[in-house]
Amino acid sequence: MTGQALAAPTPGDGESSVGGVEPSTSDIEASDRAWAAAHAKGSRAWALAEAERTGRKTVVTDETTPTTYTVANPDGTLTTELTAGPERVWKNGAWQRADATLAETADGSIAPKAHPHGLRLAGKSGTLPKSLRAAQDDSGHDLVTLGSGDSKVTLQWQGGLPQPELDGPRARYHDAVPGADVIVEATRTGFEQFVEIDERPTGAYSYTLPVKTKGLKAKANKDGSVTFTDPATGAERAVMPAPVMWDAAVDKRSGEHTNRVRVDMEVVDKGAGQIDLIVTPDAGFLADPDTQYPVTVDPSTSALSNTFDTYVQQGESVDWSSDVELDLGNPGTKNPDGTPRTARSFITWNTTPIQDALILDTNLALWNFHSGNTDCTAQKWTVWDTSAPSTSSRWTSQPTWKQEYHSSTQTRGNPDCTATQPDGWINADVDTLVQSWASAKVTRGHMGLRAATDDVKAWKRVNSANNTANQPKLSVTYNYRPSDGTTRQAGGPFRSFAGVWAVNTTTPTLRDTFTDADGDTVSGTFQVYDAATNTPITTPAGEGLIVSPFVDSGKIASVAVPAGQLQNGKTYKFRTNAYDGTHYNLNWSPWTQFVVDTTAPGEPASIASATYPENWGGGGAGVAGTFDVATGDASPYEVQYRLDPYEDDAADYGWSSVRTITPTGPSRAVAPEASYTATPAADGNHLTQTRTVDRAGNVGPIKDYGFTAGNRDYNRAQKVDIKLPVLDTASVDPVLTNTPQPPPAHPEDTIAWKGWEPRTFDSGGTRVTVTPLRERSLAGTRKAAKEAAEQSRTRADSYPDPIIKGDWCQPTLYGEAQKSLITRNEACLFIDLAFTARYSQNGIPVAEHHASFEVAFQIKTDPKNGDIKTWIQLNPTFNDFPGHDESVLLGAGSDNANIDSMCFSAACEGAVGGKDVQNFDFFNDLSWKGGGNGTPVDSHMATGTASHKWDGSVNSATGTRDVDLSKGLPVWFIGQFDSYYEPPGIGKDDTFHTPFRSPRIDVRCDKVTANGADPGCVLPQYFPQYKFNTGKYPAAAAHAWLIQNKSKVKGSGKNRSDPLTYLPPQARNTTNYDTANNREKVMCSKSRSKRTDGWVPSKPFLKHPWTALHPEITEGAPEAISCDEFPFSSTYQSPGTPAVNGGMNPAGANGGGECIQTVAAKTDDGSEHLLDDTRYDAPTFAENCGRSSMSLKVNSGSMNKFGFTDPTFIKTFRVLDGDAYTLDPGNAWFKACDPSKATLVCTMAKP
Repeated sequence: MTGQALAAPTPGDGESSVGGVEPSTSDIEASDRAWAAAHAKGSRAWALAEAERTGRKTVVTDETTPTTYTVANPDGTLTTELTAGPERVWKNGAWQRADATLAETADGSIAPKAHPHGLRLAGKSGTLPKSLRAAQDDSGHDLVTLGSGDSKVTLQWQGGLPQPELDGPRARYHDAVPGADVIVEATRTGFEQFVEIDERPTGAYSYTLPVKTKGLKAKANKDGSVTFTDPATGAERAVMPAPVMWDAAVDKRSGEHTNRVRVDMEVVDKGAGQIDLIVTPDAGFLADPDTQYPVTVDPSTSALSNTFDTYVQQGESVDWSSDVELDLGNPGTKNPDGTPRTARSFITWNTTPIQDALILDTNLALWNFHSGNTDCTAQKWTVWDTSAPSTSSRWTSQPTWKQEYHSSTQTRGNPDCTATQPDGWINADVDTLVQSWASAKVTRGHMGLRAATDDVKAWKRVNSANNTANQPKLSVTYNYRPSDGTTRQAGGPFRSFAGVWAVNTTTPTLRDTFTDADGDTVSGTFQVYDAATNTPITTPAGEGLIVSPFVDSGKIASVAVPAGQLQNGKTYKFRTNAYDGTHYNLNWSPWTQFVVDTTAPGEPASIASATYPENWGGGGAGVAGTFDVATGDASPYEVQYRLDPYEDDAADYGWSSVRTITPTGPSRAVAPEASYTATPAADGNHLTQTRTVDRAGNVGPIKDYGFTAGNRDYNRAQKVDIKLPVLDTASVDPVLTNTPQPPPAHPEDTIAWKGWEPRTFDSGGTRVTVTPLRERSLAGTRKAAKEAAEQSRTRADSYPDPIIKGDWCQPTLYGEAQKSLITRNEACLFIDLAFTARYSQNGIPVAEHHASFEVAFQIKTDPKNGDIKTWIQLNPTFNDFPGHDESVLLGAGSDNANIDSMCFSAACEGAVGGKDVQNFDFFNDLSWKGGGNGTPVDSHMATGTASHKWDGSVNSATGTRDVDLSKGLPVWFIGQFDSYYEPPGIGKDDTFHTPFRSPRIDVRCDKVTANGADPGCVLPQYFPQYKFNTGKYPAAAAHAWLIQNKSKVKGSGKNRSDPLTYLPPQARNTTNYDTANNREKVMCSKSRSKRTDGWVPSKPFLKHPWTALHPEITEGAPEAISCDEFPFSSTYQSPGTPAVNGGMNPAGANGGGECIQTVAAKTDDGSEHLLDDTRYDAPTFAENCGRSSMSLKVNSGSMNKFGFTDPTFIKTFRVLDGDAYTLDPGNAWFKACDPSKATLVCTMAKP
């Protein structure tokens, strides 16, 4: 079998095999895309499917960003458009084209229709100022707000603002100050703000632009620009270029405003993100008569974002890069022309290791061996960012000094200051400069060093890289932001299809792998959204955020989605960001979608094979057959299959799989399909099992497909053909009856009811004979009836009425004599009690006298409590004792005479020495006169009652078996005769008194929960009878009747001499045997026997394709073809029950294959017949069981009152392990069937 190893076959057999028919790669890809398209709208797979379906380009929403736009083309290709700036905006749950057209909003403010940074402008606010000075004295009003959160920047305007005039992306605030308009123009990334001066000012002209930020710092640059930075990180957040102004003149050739000059702008950082920009246009430009008005002032704001050293010295024209020192400052000497010999130094560092790093701390260390500070004062020196120095660098051709970043006053190396400033290291903190190099990802950082002043005191000489000791050092402590995650996954089972993941739980695990260049541990932040609504799920951290524990770099970080947030059938998406304990990654990952699917696929809709038709014969040993599977729905991802599994195989053992594909042709089924091949090694019955698995790993139920390898004569003559009546769904279940029956015989037990044989008790000169009677004498019956009538007439309150009220146990004046009978709760028994007294003198017998009594003994139990009642009636039938008044005694004051009721068990309340003996409460005395020569002179009857009670104890209260939770309480009557008669001159010896006891009646009490909530007691010697509802379930009745009458089974339940015995479930039976084995592994097996046993081809049950189904039966399980076995699996007579577990008919290797094989078939004329199955050999009727292919409704329905779905029978009769019962399948319906004939052909008919 593909994908598994099988046990060795039975010697002589080849090994069966299977293999998948794999679809093409293109079919698999098409299937995956179809699934992803159906579950993840907006994904690439969905867009490709939509484009193919509609013939039009479809937007891949999941891959759309502000600067990228991807569409799926009908030909299956993808097209992506890239733009330098944001082209679209996510707004109201959808991508919208960026539109800077301004419009008034509901609150009066002005905003673009769709802007990537949420740009918002002021509407009308405040009072227009009368003059520029008045405007400067006014409080600020928000003019422009850009961004949100920490990125939010607000530009204010001092003075009131009029309602702006809107023209596309431009808002003009007319006369915001006298003679000037304020103009704001929205751009894709931010805005531009201008002041347009309409006429020449009469005096000084200056205005202030207040700026509010989230804690940013502002710094004016040398070029006139202003940089806004994050004080925590030093990161540049925004840049305001150097402001300029221009007049209305336009160069005719270039079309540009060429008449432009710089504008002075002072930066006042008030702290806490409050910054004033004081703009002062060039007064000369404004006053120049050639300036053409209007003049525009533009302080534009946009949206944001050691390998070599040398020095140069004034007056020198040589290369100093090979010198061992670096100099900076004025040494106090002059060139011939009188200029100072000032020096400046340059160092180039290798910054490749810190590219894109986050700088935590730096230190520039220089070995200062000489200084010009003769007064030992600290002298300032500065650190700059420069362009690259080289060997051609000279005083007259220095690298560009870009920007001063840092300074230090540390000074060492003056020989006059050795006490406080010996030669040593001087240091400078250069964090910001180094961060600028790292952020720019440059491979070389160029640093310039110079004295802060030209004072000779600031002169310094330090070691260069060429020095053999103490060369310049730049120490950098840095970290890297963790990388983007590389393997976003959702599961289990962690499978993705066309980029969409499938999970089979509402609390899936999300995971990603992050690396950190420093090797730091990394934590992943996962954000989960509902893909349809684009809203976050609820999490403790809020906003759909779930944070993973820290893991080693490169290891998987994972989180579990909290319970209660995800729903089956919905699609979600997540993205990730990494954190190394210091820094977050700057960007979120792209979204990854996953589908929650907790619903298993259904059973495959159909399986078909041309070579091996289902449940029929074909092919043969070694012949491969193809099996085509239609799953019936669109969810399965793969089909799993196996051939002839062994009964001891694990549930997940032995499966091979093949991918499903979604057929697209017009003649193909809608559902995915798959095919596989199977090759049986031997002729006989075989089974393939097939199930489907969806993309989320949910496994569907198994569908069995049986077939027979090889061909035979399927048209042979049948030896069984019972025509069944039309099923009557209205037929009423038979009433369970407690029909009286004779007590059973137990010949092996000398104390129990030993047939009808007498029991003799001898002691000394007396003998007592106890003989069970099948029936009472007719005279005794009528005498008892008269006695009852007389006592009733005289209203003798003390007379004990019989405890059994049923007519079957009541004496009558007319009719038959009473019979000894029992039911499940009552015993009505008759016994002959004979007393013989022998007298002897000197060892020689001299006299012998006799007395006999016909005893009526009744026992009554209660199935719902522990009450046990007994009743006895003594009727003298013979007495040849001489005429003494007390010739026969069973009480009447004699210490040696008694007759009592006994419960022989310590579980009887009041038991002493393991038994509870109760005196009968008699009506009439227990003394009889002699005389009459045989016919009793004294014929009075004595009647009495007694009671016992079960104390509730069982054999083992902690056990689960029936024998544990029950207790036997056998009941007898016991006694001893005496006589006061003594022949003249002859006495009685000490052994004259002989104890006797009646036959035992078994009482059993139990607390088995299957028998109901109330404990109770029954007479287990009674065999209850289960009756089929023959009219409603005729096929099951015919099958049971056939096996009862035509097989050799031991224990068919046909009568009390051949009963069935109940085998309860495993926890309840004595040997802990799993009764399910009888059906599933032996009688109706679908699999091979155990791997150690090999395999018998004919053993498995094979459904018959002609089986008549009955969906008109509405109750019970869904209709299907089932295996009906008899004797039932829950009996010790089932061939599945091993002998070691008490089985009466243990099966051989073929199990149910050894039975009479039948089918309840629908024939050509529409009628239903029970036929022997021609796929097997004809029955010999020497079989000991039956197996039939039958409607499940009929099979299970016939036993529904027994105890499987409705425990009426079990509970009513308190049936326990090993209890015997009989079965009436409806014998009266089979009067036309003669089981003595070799061929049984008949019609079953309602009587």
